[in-house]
Amino acid sequence: MFRLWLIVLVMTALSWLVLRLINKPKHIGWVFLFWVAVIMGTTLLLYGVSVWFTSQA
Repeated sequence: MFRLWLIVLVMTALSWLVLRLINKPKHIGWVFLFWVAVIMGTTLLLYGVSVWFTSQA
């Protein structure tokens, strides 16, 4: 779980810097929420797929 939060923080910082460099600045909170949603959504999707495959056996 610690690694996921570390990935979210790194991706937030990198995305925020890239957005500033291309002159499309966004509030860092919105960028953070985006990456939280992406990482948690992917985790839930993979969990759901694994449960579905397990129930097919």
